[in-house]
Amino acid sequence: MSKFDRYKRVLTEDFLVYLRARDKKSILRQSIELYRLMRLYRYLPYQYLKHGLYSRQVGNEIFRYLPTELLHATRDRANADGDRGRLQDKLQMEDMLIGGGIAGTNTLFRLDSEKLMDREGNMVAFPDFLARVEAMNLPRGIIVKPRSGGSGAAVFKMAVEDGALVHEGETLDLSAFRMLVFTTRFGEFWDEFLIQETIVQHPDLDRFNPTSVNSVRIDSFIGDDGVTRFNAAALKIGPPGSVTDNSTGGGYMAGIDLETGKFSSDAKQEARYGGRYHDLEVLFGIDPQTFVIPFWEEVISTARKAAECMVPFRSLGWDIALSHDGPLVIETNYDYGIDVLQEVARGYAEKPLGRAFLDRFPNRDAVLKALQ
Repeated sequence: MSKFDRYKRVLTEDFLVYLRARDKKSILRQSIELYRLMRLYRYLPYQYLKHGLYSRQVGNEIFRYLPTELLHATRDRANADGDRGRLQDKLQMEDMLIGGGIAGTNTLFRLDSEKLMDREGNMVAFPDFLARVEAMNLPRGIIVKPRSGGSGAAVFKMAVEDGALVHEGETLDLSAFRMLVFTTRFGEFWDEFLIQETIVQHPDLDRFNPTSVNSVRIDSFIGDDGVTRFNAAALKIGPPGSVTDNSTGGGYMAGIDLETGKFSSDAKQEARYGGRYHDLEVLFGIDPQTFVIPFWEEVISTARKAAECMVPFRSLGWDIALSHDGPLVIETNYDYGIDVLQEVARGYAEKPLGRAFLDRFPNRDAVLKALQ
């Protein structure tokens, strides 16, 4: 996202949340805090709107929140030596994970505008494709997604039933299949799609939304000392009926305590969907005091091992699903968004990525003093 687009979103989405807020501090106090943040970070303090720092419930912790653009610049500098094409290509990324012995997605076939192929690129006839998929007895069918896509765009869930490809109750021949994926949900922006086995998620995650694979988003940072550390984690939850868990599509993100795997915040929606926090027990029937993300220690160890596989990339956002048998890496992104993670983590100034920024920031001492 460009700087212009970020400011536009803040003004057209977050500002509306601000106008609706009923617990705002006085105008005088807001003005003083905005001025102090501007002086401190020497940057337009749009994080004040983005993270609701105008609320009377927020005190001096406002200084823990950095302008996301500064964090993104630090992230990009940490990733400068990496080959971005290898991570943009989901098939190459899957191969890298396989090479590192890390469980992840299972790509079965590929589809472009001219042909249907197996994973290796060999052409496959449509009847043969149907027969092979049906013989696999996949419990939740297949997922079709762009080979280089992101943000949940152009993702389709299908199944092969009685020798026919079925999507949302409609039977598709090859022409209709290709037409669907390449012309709807922004599919026209991609040249090739991957056909993967749909992950069967752990039943504890089905409780949030059974139609989407609700994954853990966790961001890793490898410091100059070579040690992998984590900034924050959240559970991504798809809205009712959705096949994706992306917050850009109306989904939720609930913060996770890195040490315990328990929830550290309620479920937040993006500003365009109201920007509210929703009580986990009311919305999903989940007791946040007792619920623990399944296989949490394995999630951490998997993310650490996967991060080490992706060097020279040093700052990555991971989406990790939980199956009956443990974590499965869905994907990683070198340009992942930090906004929601910073919010559920209650600021990044004292997180590894924030510290990496401060280590190079001329006004570092003033920031550290404000954090005391």
